[in-house]
Amino acid sequence: MSKKNLVAQGLEGLKAETAQRVSRIPRAADANRDPALPQQFQPTEAPAIALVPVTFETSALDGMDQAQQVETLEAAYWDADRAEVRSFQLAKMRGSVLKGELLGLLLERRAHDHRGLTVGDYAESLGIKRQYVYDLIGAAEDIRVLAPLIEETTTPVVASQAAVLAPIYRADPEAAGLVLQAAKDSGKLSAASLTEAARDLGLLAPATAPAPKPAPSVPLSPSDAASRLAFADAYKAFAPKRIEELVLQDPGAVLEHAEAIEAEITKVQRRVNAARKAAQKALGSDA
Repeated sequence: MSKKNLVAQGLEGLKAETAQRVSRIPRAADANRDPALPQQFQPTEAPAIALVPVTFETSALDGMDQAQQVETLEAAYWDADRAEVRSFQLAKMRGSVLKGELLGLLLERRAHDHRGLTVGDYAESLGIKRQYVYDLIGAAEDIRVLAPLIEETTTPVVASQAAVLAPIYRADPEAAGLVLQAAKDSGKLSAASLTEAARDLGLLAPATAPAPKPAPSVPLSPSDAASRLAFADAYKAFAPKRIEELVLQDPGAVLEHAEAIEAEITKVQRRVNAARKAAQKALGSDA
């Protein structure tokens, strides 16, 4: 056999041996698997998708008049808007569940003690506040409770919405479904629309009206001023802040009160002067 053929045969044998060795190397079933996480938290293989959506096919508008084209494009816009909101809510919901459950496991295993920290300091090390740790744990529990309703209606909910729906669902799953549908029918799914829907259905107590702000004190009326006026009363009645508020309400009334009190002050001043003269006269006669 020629030297050239021997070299070629040797190379083929080396390639075969290398391939055999590589084939014996064990490979993970899921290259993305993290052995530190439980099975339910392992990432799943997602189908390859385009990160940038495809362009709207304008050929779909062929043969339409202007009105039909506008209606078609507007419908596509609102579809995109709903898809955006749903995608955001879905991501938020999944994040809340996973983070909340992981935080619960970390607290159960006293990760903060392991790190030599308090719960608050441990939360800070994760970039969140102590209360938010418990908020996320509670949100994960609420969303897990609502899982059947979420799956049935294909409607993801975020933490604030789950906080409204979960207590209703625990008491009456059917009623929770009615609340969710009513909130969606209102045009915007939010914690506020869920709360309003629950109140409309009699599942939550009506909102209590806020206490009215106390009205600013009214200066003494002319009759009151005549009967009980004193310099202290006049000074208090015309405090700058009070007068500022009253002038905005009724400047004419302020002038009326000012004139009435000024007249009473003049009377009091006359009596003060008369009393002073009488006292000075008495002192002079005693001297």
